[in-house]
Amino acid sequence: MGKGKPEITDDGKQAFLNLAGSDGEIDAYELRDILNKVFLGDFKFDEFSVDMSRSLVAVYDYDLSGKLGFDDFKKLWSDLALCKRAFMALDNDRSGFFNKSEFQGAIDALGLKVGSDTLRALMIRYSDKDGTVKFDDFVACYLKLKLMQKTFRSKEIGGQAEFGLDEYVQLCIYS
Repeated sequence: MGKGKPEITDDGKQAFLNLAGSDGEIDAYELRDILNKVFLGDFKFDEFSVDMSRSLVAVYDYDLSGKLGFDDFKKLWSDLALCKRAFMALDNDRSGFFNKSEFQGAIDALGLKVGSDTLRALMIRYSDKDGTVKFDDFVACYLKLKLMQKTFRSKEIGGQAEFGLDEYVQLCIYS
């Protein structure tokens, strides 16, 4: 996958600030509106839900405000662009969905190696009743998995990581 990060133009920054209002931040509802305008035309899925948008905000909401400032939004946007490129490149049958093999290939291509049991759990969690993964679910899975692995690595010593209960619950719930 190409590593080039798309930059948000000055027009994009101004559009963000116009949407953000006086506090200079966007919440999950505003993010949902942006994502649906940008991605619904490219992929087959119903829409980004409010819950999904809350999860996306949570990944980059380092100050637990429930909102994203422009710098955090740029990080999210970079990851979204990466997901879009991966989805378009690795949807081998051009179905508009990932099957299990394509899904695993995308997770691997994005550098998030998982074991077979974890892959099975991810498929159960993020696929529909037909066993296909839509773009919005792929985005949610990728970002959550990336956050979980990054957090684990930041605390890892000898293959183990220690978390306090409150920290563990916060990571699981607010992501």
